[in-house]
Amino acid sequence: MVRQQGHPLPADEAGRPHPGQVHAEQLAAEIEAAADKRHVTFVVDQVSFDGTMHLEADLEVPDALGLAQAVADGAARLAALGSDDTLDGRRATALGDLARHQLAFGFDEVSSDERAATSAKPVTQIVLYAHLSADAILRPGGIDGECLSGYVEQADHRVLTAAQIRDWCGRPDVSVVVKPVIDLHERLETAGYTPTDRIRDYVTARDRTCVFPWCGRNARSCDLDHVVPFDHSDPTRGGPTSTDNLAPLCRRHHRLKTKGRWRYRMTSLGVFVWTSPLGHQYLRDHTGSRALGHEHPASGAADHPSDVTSHPPDQ
Repeated sequence: MVRQQGHPLPADEAGRPHPGQVHAEQLAAEIEAAADKRHVTFVVDQVSFDGTMHLEADLEVPDALGLAQAVADGAARLAALGSDDTLDGRRATALGDLARHQLAFGFDEVSSDERAATSAKPVTQIVLYAHLSADAILRPGGIDGECLSGYVEQADHRVLTAAQIRDWCGRPDVSVVVKPVIDLHERLETAGYTPTDRIRDYVTARDRTCVFPWCGRNARSCDLDHVVPFDHSDPTRGGPTSTDNLAPLCRRHHRLKTKGRWRYRMTSLGVFVWTSPLGHQYLRDHTGSRALGHEHPASGAADHPSDVTSHPPDQ
């Protein structure tokens, strides 16, 4: 869990608000509506000819991430054991294995105390990167009718109440690690090529996603790219490994930049101007992404103007 202060965090590409202080009644209503959507549905009356059955679910973020990790681990185990099934097939089998493993415990044969002790042990470790202000941690009651909030990176940067995040952290199968406050006004630098963990946390908190226009990949899983290239032969002559010269790029867009097909520069902290191979320019900042100058619209764009900004311009 990362607490932060100072420079405001960017809104995501969907235009959702910054974490911090939001109207209590509005957010409470959204959370109540979301809770009503939780379900697990098995469509038992529609079995396909190949012997499969459909299921769907809406879960709380920690439960969904835990299930996703358990299924991924199970699929990897099956591959290690020699399964030649497809990835989707192994994932489906792994989900069934979870149910069979649970039934094998024989809960009817143990006491309620033993059952509670067993269920409190986490099957897999899930790390929630929760960003909260100091007020959200120290003043849980809010301020003058405002509802203190934060966001969780893996929850698509959705703004959540501080109380909701605290509830998740209070679960018996969750361990909480609080990292130092990130002051986004501070400049951090290291002498080598590889960024420190603190620099990575800073850049992740500032930019949230890959900084290529309209790319929404989580910055936590991106490469940290030197905007001005690092000079390995003489580090004093190249771009520094510092928070004002690093940006998160997903692997695809990192390759585009490295191969020279696209280039970009950071005009100020968290503000990037990209230039395409044809010379078109795009701005990406905390408000989102947009084209700069007069650009010829793509074929059919007049009929579907939203298509121009619905995906990264390299696609």
